[in-house]
Amino acid sequence: MPRPANEPRVALVSLQRDTQRAPPIGLVYLATYLRERAGLPGANLKIIESYFDQDMAATLRAFQPDLIGFTAMSVSYGDTIRFARRIRPEMPIPFLIGGVHISTLPESLDPVFDAGILGEGEATLAELLDAWRAHGGLPPEVLQQIQSVVYRPAPDAAPVTTPRRDPIKPLDDLPFPDFSLVHPGFFAPEEIPAAADIGVRAYVLSSRGCPYRCTFCSTARFWGKMRYHSPDYTARLTKHLVEQLGADYLWTLDDLFTVSPKRVREIREALERHGVYDRIKGTVCTVRANHMSDALCEELKRIKVTFVNFGFESGAERILQELKAGSVSVAQNRHAIELCARHGIRVYGSLMYGSPGETLADMRQTNAFIDFAIAHGARNIWSFVAAPYPGTPFWDIARQRGKVSNQMDWRRLDCHRPEDALLLDDHIDRAEFARVFHAGRRKLRRLKIRLIGDFLRRNPRLFLQLLAREPGHYLRSALTWITRQ
Repeated sequence: MPRPANEPRVALVSLQRDTQRAPPIGLVYLATYLRERAGLPGANLKIIESYFDQDMAATLRAFQPDLIGFTAMSVSYGDTIRFARRIRPEMPIPFLIGGVHISTLPESLDPVFDAGILGEGEATLAELLDAWRAHGGLPPEVLQQIQSVVYRPAPDAAPVTTPRRDPIKPLDDLPFPDFSLVHPGFFAPEEIPAAADIGVRAYVLSSRGCPYRCTFCSTARFWGKMRYHSPDYTARLTKHLVEQLGADYLWTLDDLFTVSPKRVREIREALERHGVYDRIKGTVCTVRANHMSDALCEELKRIKVTFVNFGFESGAERILQELKAGSVSVAQNRHAIELCARHGIRVYGSLMYGSPGETLADMRQTNAFIDFAIAHGARNIWSFVAAPYPGTPFWDIARQRGKVSNQMDWRRLDCHRPEDALLLDDHIDRAEFARVFHAGRRKLRRLKIRLIGDFLRRNPRLFLQLLAREPGHYLRSALTWITRQ
């Protein structure tokens, strides 16, 4: 029996994979919004991702969607295009693409997609769904009336964009993301290496955006002006996830969680009011060195922060000033590590090699910074190659130098390929670059081996249980963690 035209089936698809297996958070928000705000029955929604769906094309065929929404970051955009082209002949339905890549480079819309969604997608996707219900499809004359969309008015025409819609405000109007829409394997107990423990992560986004404009980062350009959930909403969301998933680690996904000690304190007090504080074993968040103080560290300890993530990026002052737009110094990075050590907070962080204008001598200063971080108790640091992502000053430099284009091989933006790095400065010798990069990575590899060893010593029985449950996943993860970071 055919389905009613006003009850389409919507599949949301992600091919994104990372070293840490995490659910496609953005798709969970979108699916929940379609169900709660656009009235789409839950049975008509399906999130398909590459961790637990072994044959994504077969899953799509079985579901028989009327509309498919893909999401992609730049490095996975090419893979998403190839997958969409492969299934397109048997699925003559609207294909939409959203996510950071198309939002920051809408002119790269591939013809396999009928339209792209620009920026945060909840309201736009709901409007596209209503348009499909009204018209049975998404022709150009319909798309041109919807905000925050890129589309082709004719098959051979260049992409055009509609006016951007205002960001969602207040954020508390969003429904709680329903993680029952993704595979339950995402919430099986897993290793928390920094805490040498095993737990279930509650993924919480208490804000959207970032107040800073780092030259390599597209976050602020994607989200627009930074917006915050209230502490009360954040606590109620955490309670919802603890009760729904059995989560015991609060994993905050904010680009910058520690805007002020006052906000951290207010979130902790809200967690206490809602009776969820004592059910959390630890909290993880992203911080900034120029915000760190004794007062902030004390609030982080009170909210059970087990480790923090820093974007250290460079040990060379000149390069760091350019990367962080003058907002952080190397001295502040060093001081932040020392502060965390004094307060018993474990330090994670990232370092970048190959920024525009960076010399090999600058990179060696970054290697010296690694020595300082290790000597002062840093728990884990990872390194990567600077990549020019769309929507950033790095991209503009790369385009001027002929390194990137709207139809490039997007895998070249993989920041974990030092031997095939997309170096923006031609005067940098590739062999010398690889030597300096790997000299730093060898130092960091010892940190990772120590971290894994500490976890194994404290949890031998539990680790064996995890290994028996998913041997392939954990062996691959351990190898990747040590080698690729």
